[in-house]
Amino acid sequence: MGVLTRNKKRKLLQGEEDEEHLQDRISRLPDHILGEIISFLPTTDGGRTQVLSSRWRPLWRSAPLNLDTCGSSSQLTLVKEICHILSSHPGPGRRFTIHKGNMETKDSAAAFDAWLRSPALDNLQELEFCLGRTPPNNPPPPLPASVCRFSSTLRVASFQRCCFPDSTLQLPLLNQLSLVGVKISETSLHGLLAGCSVLESLLLLNNNGFLRLQILSSSLRSIGVRSRLGDGRLRNLIIEDAPCLERLLIFNTSEMDTSVISAPRLKILGELSNNFPRFQFGNTTFQGASMATLTTVVRNVKVLDLSYVTLSLDAVINLIKCFSYLEKLYIQTYGSGEKNTWCRKYRNLIGTFDIRLKKIVVSYYRGNQSHVNFAKFFVSNATVLESMRFELEDQNTSSVWIERQLRLLQIEKRASRDAQFYFVSRNESIASFRHQHARQEQVHDLSTTDPFERIYN
Repeated sequence: MGVLTRNKKRKLLQGEEDEEHLQDRISRLPDHILGEIISFLPTTDGGRTQVLSSRWRPLWRSAPLNLDTCGSSSQLTLVKEICHILSSHPGPGRRFTIHKGNMETKDSAAAFDAWLRSPALDNLQELEFCLGRTPPNNPPPPLPASVCRFSSTLRVASFQRCCFPDSTLQLPLLNQLSLVGVKISETSLHGLLAGCSVLESLLLLNNNGFLRLQILSSSLRSIGVRSRLGDGRLRNLIIEDAPCLERLLIFNTSEMDTSVISAPRLKILGELSNNFPRFQFGNTTFQGASMATLTTVVRNVKVLDLSYVTLSLDAVINLIKCFSYLEKLYIQTYGSGEKNTWCRKYRNLIGTFDIRLKKIVVSYYRGNQSHVNFAKFFVSNATVLESMRFELEDQNTSSVWIERQLRLLQIEKRASRDAQFYFVSRNESIASFRHQHARQEQVHDLSTTDPFERIYN
């Protein structure tokens, strides 16, 4: 055998490395791991894995079924696709989703109930559906009775545009619940929540049938509520005892009183607004975003969102007195604002008033005297401020205008030498997203410590 030269050895080693690099390492994983990967893919992509190779061909049918109807072109196509998938997949099910607008016929509830009884959906963990729009004076279709068969397996559920029966639905493993546009009685709602013993996040949007909701939960960490207009709307939300509650999000609700009696871990609160009728925190009462009485100092709230408010320094200072450890303040304002003069008015307060704010965001900042006076107070007195962000209307984004604002704010005299100031154009499409699509993510995504950060940034 001849001796290998250095170059031949290098080429041989390089060839072995290239061959190893070209190997399909994913296909060498065990079947159950590949099945898990497939079950997290969108429905069409999961089905297409069958054409990859003979190794992948049987895996889709053995993986937990993820059936998501998003993107179907027509109802007829949708029905055929669902029937075909449910008849060809043996189960078990992981996720089944019917998006808004997919089911809008008089037979949609019956068809959906039949699909839910399919063996392919046995042991379903996630269920999201909307039974379609109904005429204004007609009640929504009833909740399919077949939903009850998943009572011991469901972990995530979103029920939209349906009517709940008076009997109580028990979901002991449910971790995340959304009720959107449903009709449910107060007794049934309280019974449903009592049966969700490990529920962590709850979203209630535009429902009816109950006037009062009392929360007693040892597991809930996040609540989001918007009360619909008209008769049967929610008028009173009472957080009676929620020892784990971290965020309470009230979405532009102008006719609902809210009372927080016991929520010792509550860190995130919003949206307080001028339209808010009454918010009571312990013995402290807010009327809109203004203080009515101050008898309780709340130390645990770190993030506060004010929306649809007239920019008022007096109101914000009173809020900071109540939420004495506030670190982030988001303000979506409108109008020209109040005078907000403060040099003489708060002369005795400055030096004794501890401002712990690290981040302030002001949306629809106009740069007029009122808005400048408001911002300048925090520039001059917030000693631990890290950033201040001004979201502008499009016509106010010139560099000359921004340079003038920096001079008016006297940032060279800022109390916090590390503070940064940002002027950005407000994106109206993002603003629309904030109110139309972001609520579910704000409530249910508990991996984020600040649910407003992504929306405002």
